[in-house]
Amino acid sequence: MKELEITVKVLNTLEEAQKILLDQGFKLKESYQLNDIYLKKKTQKLCKRNILKVLSNSILLRDIILEDRNPKMITYKKKEYKNKRVLSERKYSVNITDIDKAYDLFLEIGFEKLIEVRATLYVYEKDGFEICFQNVENLGLLLEVESDKDYTGYDDNEIIKVKKQMLKDLSKYNLKLGKDYDMKKAYELIKKKLS
Repeated sequence: MKELEITVKVLNTLEEAQKILLDQGFKLKESYQLNDIYLKKKTQKLCKRNILKVLSNSILLRDIILEDRNPKMITYKKKEYKNKRVLSERKYSVNITDIDKAYDLFLEIGFEKLIEVRATLYVYEKDGFEICFQNVENLGLLLEVESDKDYTGYDDNEIIKVKKQMLKDLSKYNLKLGKDYDMKKAYELIKKKLS
């Protein structure tokens, strides 16, 4: 299945954005902490021009801290890009029990830490439609929306058109949003770090 999502900067404060959705009948479905460690091959050099290439070959150690459980996983995200736009993404994840041991294993086989991304996520739902706020350390507030449709077979232009429509559809919720619908947390944090 070829998944599609958009991630956009939120210009409201978290409190303002949450109130806007609550006033429109959205309910808080869940909130949790997300701690991601991105690992890259030591042999792969990083510079401002190749951030996306390095990220597209990176491994992600993900620690999700929920109220009642704490899943951990190794994830690889196979993303297709065109002009720095994410056209599609496939995620491959394996559950693990120990992030530290997984981290040590990857260091031993030639990987190194690329970046850590820490965020608190708030998932709101109304009539089966979900909006996820991501309050990202050292970056700010983002909003992510995923489509549950399979986009296998769509060409690049069709995917870009769908993503633009997804962003346009969000305008009905009266949130102040940025124009870039493909914000990438790790990319933005690495870019900031390299500046």
